Amino acid sequence: MKKLISGLFVLVSAFVLATAVFAANKNDNNDWKEMLPMMKQMHPNFSEEQLQKMYEQCRNTKNMDQMMEHMMNNSKTNQ
Repeated sequence: MKKLISGLFVLVSAFVLATAVFAANKNDNNDWKEMLPMMKQMHPNFSEEQLQKMYEQCRNTKNMDQMMEHMMNNSKTNQ
């Protein structure tokens, strides 16, 4: 029974590790290229540099609450 549990633990751990490595190696440049048309549609008055800065800020924000607060503050100042 202990061998079965140990084997299952190793299998699950390997799957989780492989998933994390795959996610970490994802090419962000492709994400930017995929997001750019939608961002241009949502913010037609922004330059490409402004859109890229906004994209990078969103990607670098670890806490969703901080990102939402930042977005709300920017929308108030842009009006």
